[in-house]
Amino acid sequence: MSIPSTSDLFDTGSGDTCCGGFLNNGEKGFYGTCGQIYGMGRGKDDGSDDVAQCWDREYESGRYEAEPPVPFVRVIIDELHRRGWAGGRGVYVGCGSGRNYAPLAAVCDGLRGIDVSESGIRRLLQKHPEYAGRVSCGNFLDCCYGAERTTTVDYLVSIQAFQHGDERTAEKYFERTAAVLRPGGLLFLRVNSAGTDVYHPHEVIERNDRGGFTVIYSAGPKKGLRVHFFARRELESGLRRSGFDLLGAPVERTERRRPPKTGEWRQWELVAVRRAQ
Repeated sequence: MSIPSTSDLFDTGSGDTCCGGFLNNGEKGFYGTCGQIYGMGRGKDDGSDDVAQCWDREYESGRYEAEPPVPFVRVIIDELHRRGWAGGRGVYVGCGSGRNYAPLAAVCDGLRGIDVSESGIRRLLQKHPEYAGRVSCGNFLDCCYGAERTTTVDYLVSIQAFQHGDERTAEKYFERTAAVLRPGGLLFLRVNSAGTDVYHPHEVIERNDRGGFTVIYSAGPKKGLRVHFFARRELESGLRRSGFDLLGAPVERTERRRPPKTGEWRQWELVAVRRAQ
């Protein structure tokens, strides 16, 4: 099965292709002209190749195949229906093998998906061939952009993706999301909480004064990867700096690990609105 890249799915319609486009229909996409590229794409010395390879292995081993979508998916669907946005333009960053993307895409015709894992996209399309042309393989932070942004999206979904990398990488995710969303557009976000009991062997490589920290795993399925854990104050201030206002307080979800694993895994869930410039 041929896996579309972001340049296949997200076409600017201007003779250049990059993952800055949204609809492959001759319109300009998220960003009008190709410009600066953030250094987070596959093949760069930033660890993103490792992220892609890690998740290729995880999806090939059947990760998430038997698991239902997270309850946050229902929150997203309800909010979009409440606003009458189910037919609006949306992008899901980190759609993976479709565990959470598929139930959203089933009721949101304008939702596109991006993931760094070719194996994840392949499995998604094997299970849901009807989404061919709506998902692609690539890195959200590798999108190019220019000053003349002509097409934006109404909402962006990211569930457990913006935590990959260090603190500065997380900031880039927020900055890029702000550039993609139209004023008044919504961000639906779920990320690691700093209240998590980090289970696999790791080293803490950075901490900030707002309570967030980054680890690099020395064993386990994410061995060698940098993963960030957000404190509430860090999350709120980072979103404000990037041009977002929260719609309600972030909710911290707690899940006890199944024995023989120990401790708790915690995630922040929130909805934020892009401020008008």
